[in-house]
Amino acid sequence: MIIGSVATTLGFHVSGTAWTGLATSTFYVDMIVLLALIYLTMVSDRYWPMWATAFHLVAISIHVATAVAPDIAPWALATGTAFWAYPMILALAIGAHEYARPSEAERLHSG
Repeated sequence: MIIGSVATTLGFHVSGTAWTGLATSTFYVDMIVLLALIYLTMVSDRYWPMWATAFHLVAISIHVATAVAPDIAPWALATGTAFWAYPMILALAIGAHEYARPSEAERLHSG
């Protein structure tokens, strides 16, 4: 997710777009992140990757809406895309917290 954020920022600087129309560099980065999240969901035995993937898929649908209706206001695109990043980060934080807890519980019970 961090690499995707950095790549998106670099894409904006290289292409010079400012949330107007379909930013192809951002769309490509988001698609790569989506593929990575799908892979993580498939190989993981946890639920948080599935939630993060679902939230990111909603963010991708905003790109598709922009491609279909390019007259969508830039603030709607920027706000909609940024909004769905927060539930993704929340899913990651919950997943990290839940992953750390079982090992701590095992340590307490073994000693």
